[in-house]
Amino acid sequence: MKFDQEEMFIKNESFLFSVFYIYKGQVKIKDQKNRLCDLYGEGDFIGLRLLFKEEPIFFSAYGVKGTEVIQFEKNVFKKFVSTNSTFLVDVYNKSSENITTLARNLLSYKMHKINGALADFLLHYNEKDCLNFLKQKEISEVLGYSRENVCKCLNDFTLAGYIEYNDGCIKLINISALHNLKQFG
Repeated sequence: MKFDQEEMFIKNESFLFSVFYIYKGQVKIKDQKNRLCDLYGEGDFIGLRLLFKEEPIFFSAYGVKGTEVIQFEKNVFKKFVSTNSTFLVDVYNKSSENITTLARNLLSYKMHKINGALADFLLHYNEKDCLNFLKQKEISEVLGYSRENVCKCLNDFTLAGYIEYNDGCIKLINISALHNLKQFG
């Protein structure tokens, strides 16, 4: 699947009959109230957790402009995983990594003031190449701060020369300063 604009391809409370692999771009994962809760990038899988269960999912997934996702029918994917143990280990590790990282990030955001939490957010999602097409509201939903406070902090980071922020695209300029904010902010 290719996305020319932000489009939903997994609907909240639906049954998942496929596994999705992000070949290119980013996918926004939103909760039941349509709030951003995570971003997935190239090389990430969606739906692995529900591979061996028949229950509804409780999130929606949106491909952003320029994203390409490969869809595997669940039974075909299960057969491939069961016949290739090396691939199974790699897929399991990737799936575990996403959940572990999300939990670590959420705990880290709660331990920091807004500037440290935002620096941590920017550094993490920059590594995954997921800082394009983000709205201030979505960043605030993940961090747990108001959109106004996130906007002010993004402006402060821009004025300080830490980032460039244009049309929803964030480019990190001074990574070492952001690491310092993450550690001490």
